[in-house]
Amino acid sequence: MNLQTVNANVARVPFFRFLNFEVQSMDDFHAEAEMTFEAHHIGNPIMEHYHGGIIASFMEATAAIAVQPDFTEVPAKPINLTVDYLRPGVKGPLYARANVTRKGKRIASVSVITWQTGREKQVAEGLYHFLLV
Repeated sequence: MNLQTVNANVARVPFFRFLNFEVQSMDDFHAEAEMTFEAHHIGNPIMEHYHGGIIASFMEATAAIAVQPDFTEVPAKPINLTVDYLRPGVKGPLYARANVTRKGKRIASVSVITWQTGREKQVAEGLYHFLLV
């Protein structure tokens, strides 16, 4: 599946449009995306940091695309997630990389990292599980 088709599918999902991200690269077991900073992403208005829920949602969206890039209307269904916040997400673009660690017939497991200036300084990392229907 090519990036243009995947990003067209992303544009069809209202919440994905709210997050305002674009898939930058992908293959059978990975997806990388970039989210542009928006005022509605702010969780701390004094410091202008990302809201933790926005970060987790962006990670979930990237993971869902890595698991099922050919969705047309409804992405993969999350059933469980764990997110570790490692440092504040400051004003600026946020990047995510999702790695499918296991994909069976019914459940997939995906690890995700987010960063801003470099992958070695992660903003958050998470583990997501999806029901494959």
